[in-house]
Amino acid sequence: MHTVTIDGVKVKVKEGATILDAAQKAGIWIPTLCYHPSVSNYATCRICMVELDRGEWKQLVTACNYPVRKDIVVSVSSKEAVNARRGVMELLLARSPDSEELKEIALRMGVKGTSYPKVTESQRNCILCGLCTSVCEEVIGQSAIGFSGRGVDRTVATPFRLASEDCIGCGACAAICPVGTIKIRIHEDTGEVEISPFKSRAKLLVCEECGARMVTEPVAKSMFDRVKIDWEEFRNRARLCPKCRRKRSAKALELSGNL
Repeated sequence: MHTVTIDGVKVKVKEGATILDAAQKAGIWIPTLCYHPSVSNYATCRICMVELDRGEWKQLVTACNYPVRKDIVVSVSSKEAVNARRGVMELLLARSPDSEELKEIALRMGVKGTSYPKVTESQRNCILCGLCTSVCEEVIGQSAIGFSGRGVDRTVATPFRLASEDCIGCGACAAICPVGTIKIRIHEDTGEVEISPFKSRAKLLVCEECGARMVTEPVAKSMFDRVKIDWEEFRNRARLCPKCRRKRSAKALELSGNL
């Protein structure tokens, strides 16, 4: 165990824990955008910078992926750390000026706007944090989206900017997006789900009893392939919505005399 002194508060953390872990344990808020416990931490957004005291000199580091390997002293509230985070937030606001989620974090940080010119409409809203690409590759195992272009033209997109055949329409990218850029759209006329702005579509599975729409057909197929339960009843129930599954279970218990 190592001691992290963060803004005067001492906390004990295990070897390899991050400064962010120590701050959360101490109840000290550090803003994060590209961090999520389910995927690798690359510190791409830089919004979590803090000041590390090395004795003779100090250094700005990213809290989300800086490992604690010895006793350290960290400042979240120093002038240098605060100014660094605010500077990053102003750049992010220029990149994603319409994001309500981003503006809410900015307000909590004391940033009310940006002095930088805003990007064009076609580049707007994505902050390039990489969470969507990481969850698609590391958790879902599809790699349907990735980074494309360089510099100000860098963006997250599907290969050749066409609807991806690898996208199963699970919506994990939309769920993990910290600024609400990725949206899930349901097309009632075709019974499909669309992951926007990637334009990838997948057919929705329909409950065999009530007709309610559930997960997409590729997601259901992926589940069957991974679970590999050789039990026909399991596969039958997987084709029902949660409400109908509960009804079938209750009916089975009633017929067995347990109710």
